[in-house]
Amino acid sequence: MPKTKNAYLRYLLIHSQIRRNQYKEGYPTIDDLWQYLYDEGYEVSYSTIEKDLCFLKNERGAPLIYDRRKKCYKYTEDWEFDVPLTPEAVRILQMTLHKLEIFSEAREFRMVNDAIEKLSDHFQIVRKYPDDRLNKYILFEYTKGFSGKEHLSRIYEAIYDKRTIMFTHCRFDTEDPTQRTLQPYILKEHRNRWYVIGKENDEARIFGLDRICDLAVTDNYFIQEPAFYDEIFNVLRDAVGVFAFGFDSEDVVLHFTPDEAPYIKTLPLHRSQQPVYENETGGYTVKLHVKVTAEFINDCILRFGDRVRVVSPQSLAEHVAGIWQCAIDSYNASRTV
Repeated sequence: MPKTKNAYLRYLLIHSQIRRNQYKEGYPTIDDLWQYLYDEGYEVSYSTIEKDLCFLKNERGAPLIYDRRKKCYKYTEDWEFDVPLTPEAVRILQMTLHKLEIFSEAREFRMVNDAIEKLSDHFQIVRKYPDDRLNKYILFEYTKGFSGKEHLSRIYEAIYDKRTIMFTHCRFDTEDPTQRTLQPYILKEHRNRWYVIGKENDEARIFGLDRICDLAVTDNYFIQEPAFYDEIFNVLRDAVGVFAFGFDSEDVVLHFTPDEAPYIKTLPLHRSQQPVYENETGGYTVKLHVKVTAEFINDCILRFGDRVRVVSPQSLAEHVAGIWQCAIDSYNASRTV
């Protein structure tokens, strides 16, 4: 919404200046209000400011008067401008905050949480049941205690401030840790794991937060490149998961059994999913335009077992068949032991 149309933010700014009593005549003149709004990025006319002042007085009940001698606006008594939020809106904020508890260590999270508590007190919101708790009635998929949670808020702040981070990285497939210096661009979640995507030595790199330790946010600032942001989003757009850099996008056709079809139709595997064939007895065939990564194979093919078959490309069908054959060989070998 353009700032010139975001009236309630203007009301709050005007209200804050009338209460501050910091101007030459104690309270602000209309010139003072115009200058303050302009400094805050609101390019409005004097008539708009006068209408805003009338709104505060006539619609919100502000004890506002105009001092003709000093040509300034002031309140005759203490008054607070109420934010027009309904109890239902506050409940939605509480639900959203509950989902964002993974950022609970961030200063901004605590500030928002305190603000919502004040709103709840202001509206005297009483839950219908005394033992009502959000986490009793709404269960989110993420795990609160996942490894690496403690890094989220600091990496987010580093991204926001455009500051380089340093950390020790421990891969799961090796015991040798490495020291890393990264320009962080994006935090990405996939299957309850969080990753930071950024640039290291001018190359795109991805690190799982659960494999990071000794994190330090440095005082070295960097310039975020819009072209690299575009590259990240272009890669992830055709990806399932995170590790998709260096892969080409291609068409994949999958055929699902009739029992699995309703689930695939109501929750698509990927944003590119398009129906190819559907029959109540013959199953459901879809086409995807994706990067064929290990994450795609695991999440969109292997987890469905015998309820899915790769139609094309043939190379992918043979690769998946080879995976299943290895599994069969493993089971057969275990029987002979």
